[in-house]
Amino acid sequence: MPNGSIHRFRCTDCPDSFVYMGSAPFLPDSVQLAYGSRYCKGCKRIRRFRPSDPKVYPPSWCPKRKRPAEYRVFTYKDATVWYYREMLKRNGTPISPSGYEYALRAEGSTDMEPASFQKALKAQSPSQVLGISVRTDDVIEIDDGLRPCFFHVTGKKVEVLLRFDKEAALKNRYEGPDTP
Repeated sequence: MPNGSIHRFRCTDCPDSFVYMGSAPFLPDSVQLAYGSRYCKGCKRIRRFRPSDPKVYPPSWCPKRKRPAEYRVFTYKDATVWYYREMLKRNGTPISPSGYEYALRAEGSTDMEPASFQKALKAQSPSQVLGISVRTDDVIEIDDGLRPCFFHVTGKKVEVLLRFDKEAALKNRYEGPDTP
């Protein structure tokens, strides 16, 4: 059962979304901007939100949204890091996962967004949900294009991570038992 909560991405968090508040109609890129209307400049052209689009959350046509979402499974990059972490656990030292200690082990695509993945974890294990082997202390990333969410597998529970350095983890090379 995952601890923590995932907040849905809002268009107000996106730098490409804006409300035109100019005093006169403006015509950039052959789109006439009207006072008080919401627009998205993440597409090739500026696109106006329709009245039927959600007021707060991204619409289905959002150019940043990935369909299907991608998942990545990160694990300890080698046995030395695993041993070091085990020693810290035995001493009772809580430590959050660091991207510098992890490496990419598996990736693929899933039809679930981070919130639905979190709900599925309440009934099933991460291995059953993703269809691949997920170990204790692995970090799972679900990226729907809007905001990636990270989950840390700890024994029988899964925690939502607030911070994880994915770029550092992608630079590392996995040297585990199932390395090709």
